[in-house]
Amino acid sequence: MPEISRDQVAHLAKLSRLALTDEELDRFAAQIDDIVTNVSAVQQVAAAGVEPMSHPALYPHHHA
Repeated sequence: MPEISRDQVAHLAKLSRLALTDEELDRFAAQIDDIVTNVSAVQQVAAAGVEPMSHPALYPHHHA
């Protein structure tokens, strides 16, 4: 079941004064729901004891 509905996207678009077509509402709802799903999956990773990084390039072991 999607976490973000088309109606929620339509409401946010209205608050933002964006005129979106039906196709855009459907597409954005699906895209936002995918993002929420992926963020939820990342939040499930066991990260206890892992120090947060502000940017990976700031660490000397990082090779670009």
